[in-house]
Amino acid sequence: MSYPNDLSDIVGDCIKIFNENIDVLSDMGCSLGSELEDSMTLVVNKTELIDMAHEVANSVRIRNAESSFMQRRFEQDYT
Repeated sequence: MSYPNDLSDIVGDCIKIFNENIDVLSDMGCSLGSELEDSMTLVVNKTELIDMAHEVANSVRIRNAESSFMQRRFEQDYT
């Protein structure tokens, strides 16, 4: 009758492994997503370069916010 204890141990181990690797998984997801979005763009002037820098910064902020949200959501669901 140790099945429930074994199951809870297995689930606990899986959660621990996930928590240890959540940053790596998140980075992999961002990397894969960014590879699909990457394309070459010709920069004509300084204003376009500045606009592109702002877009990249905003994209990074959004990805970091999504990652943090998912981590908090997972922690709420499994703690």
